[in-house]
Amino acid sequence: MSTLEIIIPILFFLVLVYLVLEFNLLAPARKGLPVLMYHNVSDSLADGLNIPADKLELQFMFLKEKGYNSLSVKQVSRLMTEGGSLPKKSFVLTFDDAYESIETLLLPLLERYDFTAVVFVPVAFIGKTNIWDEGKLPILSADSLQKISRNKHIEIGLHSFLHRSYNEMDLDDMKDDLQNCRRSLEYYKIPYVNALAYPYGAYPKKDKGFKTEMFEMFREAGLEFAFRIGNRINAFPLKDRYEIKRTDIRGTDPFFIFKTKLKKGRAKVFA
Repeated sequence: MSTLEIIIPILFFLVLVYLVLEFNLLAPARKGLPVLMYHNVSDSLADGLNIPADKLELQFMFLKEKGYNSLSVKQVSRLMTEGGSLPKKSFVLTFDDAYESIETLLLPLLERYDFTAVVFVPVAFIGKTNIWDEGKLPILSADSLQKISRNKHIEIGLHSFLHRSYNEMDLDDMKDDLQNCRRSLEYYKIPYVNALAYPYGAYPKKDKGFKTEMFEMFREAGLEFAFRIGNRINAFPLKDRYEIKRTDIRGTDPFFIFKTKLKKGRAKVFA
């Protein structure tokens, strides 16, 4: 056997291993509820937090052509309460931070493709910018949030008051945070759903005792759902209402990576 005949199978095997590890190539599609996480929609900027509007539209077009249907938080809540089965090809759209692009760029796409998204608002920054990132991206005003919340394609959720990590709070801080969010939204007459997206995806998941106390406080406070980052498809019915996993969709993701994440929750085996 020649050297070349030995090297070619080895190279083929190494390439296959790389594709499996890097792109989750051989893993089957997962059953359950994908929850897609986005942040800002941009005119052209593509990075971890910004997705160009034309790229987002290609994703929406694919979802619509393949028969996917977005579920609102209210619809998920109803299915959980009534015990209904999850409709085939269901998914949830989430957008963090409530940037002005939600109204100018996202909403027209939601209306065009008849999808619904929940927009998680860092309430203290309404009408300001993403100061927590030392950024200058404008956040929706109270008037704009009132306006879009009346649209059937948008729900408003909570993203903490000061965009502060729940890993840095004790139970009293968390109670105050939820109360401040709700009081402010009610003051501005902005309807909302009782759903929280943890800022930075962070919460005390390693301290099981404290986490149990936190979840009990959430229940007593009337919080229905809390969303983390997890890059997994959620089994349905949801086992953990306060640990709903979201798949991070980045503006730099190639289209085939988006499709892989939609079906499997992650692109890499060890992500």
